[in-house]
Amino acid sequence: MPRVCSWLVVLALVPRVAAFQPLHRRPLRRGAAIAAVDKPIAAVDDALPGDYQRGLITVGSITVVFASNSPVLHAAATGAAAPPVLLLNAGCAALALAGLLGAGPLLAPLAPTRAAAAADAGRADEALALRGGVELGLWKFLGATANLYGLSLTSADHGAFLIQLTTLIVPLAQGARGVPIPRRIWLAVAAALAGVLLFTRDPAAAATAASDAGDALCVLAAVFYATYDLRLFEWGKVVAPVDLITTKIATQAALSVGAAAAFYVDYAPQLDAFAAAATPESLALLAAAAAWSGLAVNAFASILQVSGQQAVGPARAQVVYASQPLWAALLSLVFLGETVGTEGAIGGALFIFAVFLAATAPDPDPNCAADECEV
Repeated sequence: MPRVCSWLVVLALVPRVAAFQPLHRRPLRRGAAIAAVDKPIAAVDDALPGDYQRGLITVGSITVVFASNSPVLHAAATGAAAPPVLLLNAGCAALALAGLLGAGPLLAPLAPTRAAAAADAGRADEALALRGGVELGLWKFLGATANLYGLSLTSADHGAFLIQLTTLIVPLAQGARGVPIPRRIWLAVAAALAGVLLFTRDPAAAATAASDAGDALCVLAAVFYATYDLRLFEWGKVVAPVDLITTKIATQAALSVGAAAAFYVDYAPQLDAFAAAATPESLALLAAAAAWSGLAVNAFASILQVSGQQAVGPARAQVVYASQPLWAALLSLVFLGETVGTEGAIGGALFIFAVFLAATAPDPDPNCAADECEV
């Protein structure tokens, strides 16, 4: 475990010394940035009216899919027959890659972006797709690994709340870079965070032991996920969603399989215990959970995420993403028999209020007076 944590920190520094765009550099204006990276893409027409509403619907839909990941994996990977974290992570990533290689082109019409239109017109840049996908794959691998280890060491409510710190990190990072975030969106962020806090402190939910190490890993995962969301928005401007996510998943799968091989000695005893306790039923459940996590969550929803965030911007998307604990609890209530108390209900109401604020806010202006705009 300590060796894995050390490697997570080391790998987190790689994009800052590699040939990727540094996160702290002040970017060019939106149009200039696109033209500087890939001039043909700058010629693509602007988004059609109604894109903001379509983006909110897309982000809301994939949020439910993302939220399903937690109860699905919890149901399949707890108890005596729990597989090693690194092995499960590698399996989900490999399944996601297989799904994208087989069905990726069929998903392209569901994720319209300006970069996708340019790719359809034969103006794609394979070098950009490679750079963007590799960077995003690294951030997602770091986030998923830290998240899985964190959740294995802390309570579910601590993990759910700390992971959703992305709701605060993303708009803070954009605000620090000069992006004009409307006050209504800041109010929605505050309401969403309050909803997360109340919902995860619901005493009617089952509690497990928390630990400082697990909490720290969940905070680290939130930083990685927030960085992923911010960089996904930037790369989504110039790379078509299917090309970008396929390369990202390939990188994530390669890193996940490599980590599973490199740290085999560390989890070999757990693997032996898993093999001894596994039954045909538990293996079937685990396979179904891994398929759902890999294909639906990591492949299908990730492609739609590119398009959705291009329409609404990362800060507004975070308001909707913050409802993941609510949807996860509702799914657990229906399928796993878990309960929701008064605090959980109030937290859910705050989520709904936050989404209402985001949905009724003025559409983001792509031609704002600031150096960098929301979209």
